[in-house]
Amino acid sequence: MTDPFLDSLATALAGQAATALGAAGKQALEKVRDLLRRRSQNDSATKAALEAAEQDSAGQPQVKALAERLDQVCAEDAEFAEELRAEGAEVHKEISATGNAVVNINTGNAKNVIQARNIQGGITLN
Repeated sequence: MTDPFLDSLATALAGQAATALGAAGKQALEKVRDLLRRRSQNDSATKAALEAAEQDSAGQPQVKALAERLDQVCAEDAEFAEELRAEGAEVHKEISATGNAVVNINTGNAKNVIQARNIQGGITLN
């Protein structure tokens, strides 16, 4: 299992949490993306994982693969891990559910997924 911090970064990098990010989160995400692209110049496995996750057709397998790659890279390179955590802190903060925020990250197979705040009446799924 990967670190929830790295899961949130992978999810954001894959574009699956863009609506959860404010201006500061989007700026931080660009810094994280730039950091990973610089790292990828000499690291083909990280480059491949990042590129796969950024594809429009990317889904949970690509997000998970990126999170796992980030976990491995951070375990191998403490300096990079520190820089990634510093740059990604704002992204993680905004994606993490706090206060009135609602964030739903589906990591399994689901036929129907609903995210809602207040429902008046019922919901019917066919």
